[in-house]
Amino acid sequence: MVSLALEHVQNLDTLAELFKDPYISRIGHDHRALEPIQHPHVKYLSAKLNGQQVGAFMIVESGFVEIDIHAMLSKQALEHSRDFGRLCLIWAFAQKHINRVTAYIIEGLDSAKNYCLKLGFKNEGMRRGACLKNGRLVGVHVLGMTRRDWEQAK
Repeated sequence: MVSLALEHVQNLDTLAELFKDPYISRIGHDHRALEPIQHPHVKYLSAKLNGQQVGAFMIVESGFVEIDIHAMLSKQALEHSRDFGRLCLIWAFAQKHINRVTAYIIEGLDSAKNYCLKLGFKNEGMRRGACLKNGRLVGVHVLGMTRRDWEQAK
């Protein structure tokens, strides 16, 4: 039997190994260090498979009714990535004040974009030249899901 869980991360040091994982670090960009962000509007949910941490979701409070979600899942989590994503969305929309979840996906990370679309996010456009990746300006896809989208998809 497989056990999947999301847990609030209390100690950011527990995420250090995730940020060193080459599979996860490939999704980074030039203007943010590969380490957990310590900020009052940023929190992390640890993704656990059979009790072992195999990833995390970074949650950024971008407004009172909106959060941004960034998935950081290792290769070990891939088989269950959609289930982890659904758990994260269940958590997000259980917060009564949240009406919208946004995912920003760097251009070229097609598997990450497809992951979000399969979870029910809608493609809302592209922020052209909004990110530096390997010294090159690239666009950022904006994908969103409203509470209404979530309720209709369940």
